[in-house]
Amino acid sequence: MSNKILKIVIFAVAILDCLLALVFSFGFNNDKKDQFVQVRQIEAQNPQVVDELLTATPENLNAWIDSNSETIDKANKDLKAVQLQKDILYTFLSELKRITSEEALADYKAKFPDHAASLFAKCDKKDDYTQGFNNVNTLKDLESYIRNLESEYDVIKQNYLVERNYLKAANSLVSTATNIDQTPSANKKATDLEALQNDLRGFRKSATLQNIFIILAYCLAIVTVMLLLAFALIKIVKNFRSSYKILVVLALLALVVLIGYMVGSSTLTPVALKNGMTASSFKMVNAACFTLYVVLFAAILAIVVSAIMNAIKNRN
Repeated sequence: MSNKILKIVIFAVAILDCLLALVFSFGFNNDKKDQFVQVRQIEAQNPQVVDELLTATPENLNAWIDSNSETIDKANKDLKAVQLQKDILYTFLSELKRITSEEALADYKAKFPDHAASLFAKCDKKDDYTQGFNNVNTLKDLESYIRNLESEYDVIKQNYLVERNYLKAANSLVSTATNIDQTPSANKKATDLEALQNDLRGFRKSATLQNIFIILAYCLAIVTVMLLLAFALIKIVKNFRSSYKILVVLALLALVVLIGYMVGSSTLTPVALKNGMTASSFKMVNAACFTLYVVLFAAILAIVVSAIMNAIKNRN
């Protein structure tokens, strides 16, 4: 009886979780979904932009547009400088990765002083890169040096992508506000601004719903995994010889986690960067999400199949 109640509870939570996901997914049309993502990107990096727009009036909307347009223009110039440093490091890395023998390394080192002068002409870390490569004497040293540069490049690239996406989102929001501000009709301008502000408030409510969905999903995953492990351990202790099926299930679960980690992206999202996550820890989050979906689907499928099988048996 207790097992049946437990299955019902897990199934009910799973259904609620799925319903929340569906409500969130179908709450917007495609345009609204794009705007929601853009606003979330802005709020993850600079929520003050949205806060100020929410309090804007038709009379001072133009001031908000001018202020943010100026900020975006300056940020775009700074981003171009970051892109230049990123491209220089990428070029240097690409050249180093093409070195596959001691002879090639010796040849590259011989030409490096003259080559570095042109390659790092506009590089902010010219001395660091030059000195770092001068300390490379063998292919093993080169492999270690490349790994260090790759770690540095990943950070620069992630920061660049986050800033680029933020500026793209901010520019889109400013463009929307600009179209509203240029409306000839004062009444329509006020109506459109109010509609935009209502959308922004709605996005924040949807973000809260999204967080609830994620929390419930994680809770369900944790409870499911804990129950799975608990029942497995109990059965193994009681009857070890016949518990090979449980061990197979645990091995499959470990395999699912491994697959989730391998297929998970190491490209950090703005939120991941904001929380100071590394590429490895972010892949672990991806593995956890992948495992969650697989276990959730398997649990629901098992409950449904079990119910159908019991119904067939009781009918016979």
